Amino acid sequence: MNATHAKALEAYENKNFEQAIPLLRDAAEETADPALRERLLIKCGVALDDLGRHAEALETLKEVLEINGDSAAAWNNLGIVCQHIGKLDEARAAFERAYRLNPEQADPLINLGSVCLRQSDPGNALQYLQLAVELLPGHPAVHANLALTYAVFGRLEEAEDALRLAILYGFEQAPVIEEKINAMKKVREEIIAQVQLRASAENAAPGEETGEDGDDASVQPQASAGEMELLVQLENEMYSLAERRFAAEPAAGAEERARLTARMDALRPQIRLLRRTLGMEEITESDTVMGINYMRDDNGNRG
Repeated sequence: MNATHAKALEAYENKNFEQAIPLLRDAAEETADPALRERLLIKCGVALDDLGRHAEALETLKEVLEINGDSAAAWNNLGIVCQHIGKLDEARAAFERAYRLNPEQADPLINLGSVCLRQSDPGNALQYLQLAVELLPGHPAVHANLALTYAVFGRLEEAEDALRLAILYGFEQAPVIEEKINAMKKVREEIIAQVQLRASAENAAPGEETGEDGDDASVQPQASAGEMELLVQLENEMYSLAERRFAAEPAAGAEERARLTARMDALRPQIRLLRRTLGMEEITESDTVMGINYMRDDNGNRG
């Protein structure tokens, strides 16, 4: 390592990017090692991007790719710059290219999850992030993006779990995600309360806290689209919990199984009430994981 290289790395590590950029370029010009030149130029691109000089960052990373078109790191960083300037399709394509070139690297998967969320594609986001967490279970951004993805699907308890892990691993923007989850929980609680109110009104005797014909004018008789959407979300969450609960090995610990059971016990009456209100069977034969009907109580009864 020559003096220019050492000064460039010191400035870069100290995030003194204005000083680092010309030093990194000089060091890249001085070296005869293609791999080292590639690494130095990638750092230069990252520094330019951090300073908001996105056009220069793109040009620098494209310069790297002209030297080595199979540089997964260059493609990944190119995707990050594209994401920063709102070119989401180009960002996604770059991240996909980086992942194909190095499928054992978690960073492109994390970035793919993020860009898929921004493109309103939570299904693919979830798949990419689940792969990423297998490769790098301690990365805070993986769990933060998982929290956002689970929230999109209405799997709010799982979103809270993922956010707790993100915080545990050092994620610092948790309050923003927590606020979103709490807002969605509030909406869910309001819909459940409306359904309970309607059910109470329907079960009330004629004239008992109702109008003359037994109908409360404040109660909406028709199921809303929100109720159906909430039911789908709760059913998906219940199925996911049941998979984790009944597939859990004894070694997973009684505490974890008890926690999952408690969540299922809390969701079960909400799902039954919504199904009944929407004119559906409260328990069906398809509510099964590993041969166990998770909509029945512990005794196998309808409860």
